[in-house]
Amino acid sequence: MSDTSRPGQFKYQYVYDELHRMVAGGHYRAGDRLPTEVELSERFGVSRPTVTRALNALQDEGLISRRTGSGSYVERDARVSTDNRLFGLLIPGLGKGEIFEPICTQIAARAEQNDFSLLWSGSHIRTEEAAAVLVDVARRYIDNHVAGVFFEPLELSPSFDTINRRVVDMLREAGIPIVLLDSDYLPFPQRSEYDLVGIDNFRSGYLVTEHYLKHGVDRVDFLARPYSAYTVSIRLRGYRAALLDYGIVPQQDWVHFGNPEDLDFVRAAVMDSDAASLVCGNDETASALMPALETLGVDIPGDLAIVGFDDIHYANMLRVPLTTLHQPVREIGNVALDTMLWRLSHPEAPPRTVAATGTLIVRQSCGLAGE
Repeated sequence: MSDTSRPGQFKYQYVYDELHRMVAGGHYRAGDRLPTEVELSERFGVSRPTVTRALNALQDEGLISRRTGSGSYVERDARVSTDNRLFGLLIPGLGKGEIFEPICTQIAARAEQNDFSLLWSGSHIRTEEAAAVLVDVARRYIDNHVAGVFFEPLELSPSFDTINRRVVDMLREAGIPIVLLDSDYLPFPQRSEYDLVGIDNFRSGYLVTEHYLKHGVDRVDFLARPYSAYTVSIRLRGYRAALLDYGIVPQQDWVHFGNPEDLDFVRAAVMDSDAASLVCGNDETASALMPALETLGVDIPGDLAIVGFDDIHYANMLRVPLTTLHQPVREIGNVALDTMLWRLSHPEAPPRTVAATGTLIVRQSCGLAGE
């Protein structure tokens, strides 16, 4: 029999996935005996050691037991529980009309296709005072015994790290799977035990910075709000890597953290620093910065070129349309739901990081739209 594994995929992983799918689909149930290693080797067209490795992985997960002289037996069903077909959305940025609304809309559509329903937080949770709401919503999801929670970690609050850890601890103690959206709740390079779906933020930071550098710019500044999501710090690393690759040593005073609506901060960060090309941590920051620059008499892009991230819905409708890194929100929503369903069937598997590819959308704000 020919090798049925996909190109580039480890053969044992293919066998593992197929056997897991058959158990999850009810083809094999708890107590059933699996085919012998020789039979599986012939069925999948792989070597016997490959089958052995796949079976060992299933045993390590607790899905099967291997009995010497007897064979391999299914220990438990891997089917997604139908006792509660509810997922929870814990999205502090929801309702602001940015990237999370279309992502969550897509999650909802895909959940319905898979006979699940969603509980929405529906809260604009951004401030210190409203942070307690996040914990209350998490507790409500626990009380409703949701099958899983999609969680965008809180940002822009001095206590965001403590609050995020508390929410995660609550869900962990309740045994509820989490799929993180956009950002881990731990700072890079730490990585939590939960699946993460978003874009490749390091690559994105590199790409938007390189857009300037490819056109001969020899200084690029970076601006973000304090207590931004950890995605921004990863974008900052991509920004620095691009500068270094082009032979430019990034200077500490090229990086600015502050309120983009604060005229004193903007004056010091931009007007008094010789900045001429700027990367903003996200579109929300860039769109808040633009009116402040206009008030201060700074021309965009004549005096200061700007790029952002996310391609929020009004990025093309600003007074100066914003160059930005587009997030494929529909794809992210689809992958997030698929990841949750996979997690429910693979509770012991290592955490996955699924990074969609963003696309640079060049508009007038960078001053290079026609180049």
